[in-house]
Amino acid sequence: MQPGLERIYLTTVAAKLAEQLSKPLLIHLEPHSPLTEVEQRLLHAIQASMQNKHQLSESKFKEVQSLINEKTHQELASLVLQHIVWDHIKKGNYHSITRHLDKMNALAEAIDKPIIDPKYRWNLSAIVANHHGYHNKALTLYKKILGTRPNPSRQAVTFNNIGLTLMDMGQYDNAITHFKNALELRTLANNQQKIALTQLNLGIAYRKNLAFEQASSLLLSAQRTFTNLNNSYGVANSNIQLAKLHLAYEEPSQALTLLIDTLNILDAEQHATLLFDTHLTLAKTHLQLQQYDWALKAATWSLQLIKKENDITHQLSALGVIIQIHAKLNQFEQAYLFQEKYIALEQTHAKSQNQQALIAVQTELKMSKAELKTIRLEQKNLQQTHKIQQLQYNQYRLWLTIACITLIVIFVWRSRNKQRYLAEHDTLTGALNRAAMYKALSKYDAPIESEYAHALILLDLDHFKRINDTYGHPAGDQTLIQCCHTIKRAITQPHFISRIGGEEFVIFIPHIKKMNILNIVESARRTLSSQPVTLADHTSITVTASFAYYATNGLEHTKFTSIYSALDIGLYQAKKQGRNCAVEVIDINVS
Repeated sequence: MQPGLERIYLTTVAAKLAEQLSKPLLIHLEPHSPLTEVEQRLLHAIQASMQNKHQLSESKFKEVQSLINEKTHQELASLVLQHIVWDHIKKGNYHSITRHLDKMNALAEAIDKPIIDPKYRWNLSAIVANHHGYHNKALTLYKKILGTRPNPSRQAVTFNNIGLTLMDMGQYDNAITHFKNALELRTLANNQQKIALTQLNLGIAYRKNLAFEQASSLLLSAQRTFTNLNNSYGVANSNIQLAKLHLAYEEPSQALTLLIDTLNILDAEQHATLLFDTHLTLAKTHLQLQQYDWALKAATWSLQLIKKENDITHQLSALGVIIQIHAKLNQFEQAYLFQEKYIALEQTHAKSQNQQALIAVQTELKMSKAELKTIRLEQKNLQQTHKIQQLQYNQYRLWLTIACITLIVIFVWRSRNKQRYLAEHDTLTGALNRAAMYKALSKYDAPIESEYAHALILLDLDHFKRINDTYGHPAGDQTLIQCCHTIKRAITQPHFISRIGGEEFVIFIPHIKKMNILNIVESARRTLSSQPVTLADHTSITVTASFAYYATNGLEHTKFTSIYSALDIGLYQAKKQGRNCAVEVIDINVS
């Protein structure tokens, strides 16, 4: 093929395929063509980018740009900018990306009969739009790509990216559906690296949707595949997500082990954003372990890392954790100072977004007199918005001053609050005591809608005396604590749990659909029986419980004594049926 745009485009595609397949790329270059040097240098830049050598790739791409005359080779200049934008995305550097993206689109749209497929350019524009918070714009571009009926590989990429956008919007169910579509296509293609990447994203979506079991299975599968492929980036990302999952399970020690392993994998130049995420998750881990000094070091380091990338969104995340740590250390003055930094940065970010929105409006509109008037009105509105944000900033400072004074008062009266807590809670398990339960029940009115009810659940641990006799009373105490915490985590609906005697607990779930009560009880029962209790000597024992439950439509819950008698009979029936089961109580005579 003769030297030219088509050849260079095909060469860049071949370079990517060769890198993915770990195969050598042998291309014969024409020695006397003016575009030969462009082709050769572009190949070197792309290879450096794919190897995550971002500083080298950045300098190589600049060399390529210096060789191209944009007026005579518009589409070639646009192609180079596509690779530059993708290099910035991989690095997580979105600060200067907009300038390159706008120029890339302007050059490409000025061409009458383009050779290069525009879908790749649309995809890049969508990724950047999503990062800046323009989610609907990103979704519109992705739908535009799907409207061209792309090949299965491009469909999989687009489904995956739609899933990422929906996840950023908090639409986790829709995100999961799109990730599944991408996974199905990539499984058919048997591309192990892409399969692992999609499993990773799907696992993150399930974790954010609080479906922890599905998340764990997918993240572990992705971790194994990335390990087999010797993909350090994938392994590190999987480790971070698994660590976040352990934090959700309140297992900070396991999270700490994964994060330490991750720090040994990552390279500071190649994986700056991932390194930030590792240190920030490490800070949250130390925070959960109540190791506040270590948490502060990790959070501060994460902030220093992301400042170099000028990523304001991630800087705000790091500042939020630092504020939380200072509050835990009772260092309210430092917390206040960092809160001021947080608000100032948030204001700068909002102003920047307003300016970007204005630039977008000015670019997309044709400058007729009427439309120019509209743009000026938009600019005036944005300036007014900025003034409002300035007023809000001043209000925030006032509120922060009040908040600090309030925190000091709270600190002084903390001992009184602690006494009140001890008066209302069981000192062993942290559940409400009987008196506090009566008080809490009295606050709930009868359900308004007929299909809703309040659920009262009585449970009793099976063979608890045997545990005390076999392992000792300290083991029995540990069993009560762990079982109580397991049940709390298993029930995701608003509820409270009370310990009313020995190994007997009451759970109250207000305003819930009657048809869902049995599923919730069964879920709690299965979760309890499937998670062994670990004793101080590392012995694991399986604990089950018998359940009796009643759905109240009126105010019976405020007269608990009568309900308790009926629930106790139901509990006896559950024990009689072989334990580790649930019995519904239907008729209750409330006097």
